[in-house]
Amino acid sequence: MIIDFHTHFYPEKVAPKAIEVCAGKIDAYSDGTRAGLEKSMCVAGIDLSVALTVVNAPENSASINAWAIRENRMPIISTGGIHPDEPDPLATLEAINAAGLPGIKLHPEYQRFKFDEERLFPVWERCEELGLFVVTHVGYDAMYEPPYLSDPEKLAEFHRRFPGLQLVLAHLGGMAMWDEVEKYLVGLPVYLDLAMATKEYITPGQLTRIIKNHGANRILFGSDSPWYDQTRQLKFIRSLPLTNEEQELIFYQNAAELLKI
Repeated sequence: MIIDFHTHFYPEKVAPKAIEVCAGKIDAYSDGTRAGLEKSMCVAGIDLSVALTVVNAPENSASINAWAIRENRMPIISTGGIHPDEPDPLATLEAINAAGLPGIKLHPEYQRFKFDEERLFPVWERCEELGLFVVTHVGYDAMYEPPYLSDPEKLAEFHRRFPGLQLVLAHLGGMAMWDEVEKYLVGLPVYLDLAMATKEYITPGQLTRIIKNHGANRILFGSDSPWYDQTRQLKFIRSLPLTNEEQELIFYQNAAELLKI
C-alpha cells in the first residue's frame, strides 16, 4: 500500500482560480479537483492520499473545515486547518477532532504568522492533548519572497518548546534549504515529508543521506499534487538506494501510524 501524505485539491468552483493564480510560478499536474487527484492516484498506483487543508482567511475557517469534513472519505483523508487570526482557534480544534480528522495544516507564509508567537502556544498545547498532528510548510515557496517566516532552525527551536507535539515538516523540513535541514533537524523526533524533494531541487545523494541519517521511520512519502506529478515523485523515491524495510516505512507504515489506520 502507498500513502501520499501531502496533496491538495479544491472545490470545483475554486480549483480553476487556484491553478490560474499559480500559473507561471508553479506548474499544475491535475485540474486541482478531487476527481483530478483521484485520477492521478489511479495512474500512479497510490492507494490513499492525505489532502492538506489550509484556511485562507480567519472568517473562512468554519466553512473550509466543514468542506474538509465532507470530503473526508476514501481514498482521501482530509486534515483540518486553523487560521492563526481566527477568534477562537481552540474551538475549531475541538470541532476538527470531533469530526475525526487526524490533524491540521498550516502555512506560515500564506497565513503570515510565526510559530514562536506566544498567542498560539495554547493551540499547540491543545493539539498535543487531542493527539492532532500538525503539518506545516517550511522554507522556500515560489509564491513568496524571502526572508521566510519558517525555516529549519526556527522549527527545531519550536520542536524543543513543544517536544510532545506530532510535528510534520513539509518539503523535507525546509524547501531548498537542505543544508540547514541537515544542520538543525536531522535526527530530531519530527517527521519530514518528501513533497517537492524532487530531482529538480535536490540531488539523490543528499536526499538519501538525509533519509538515512534522520531515520526512515520519520520520513513520509509526499508529492504536493497537483503541484507535482505523483507518478514522477513515486518513481524518483523508488530509485533511491533504500532497503525494502525503509521503503515500507516511507510509503506506508509511518503515515498509517499518524493516521491511526
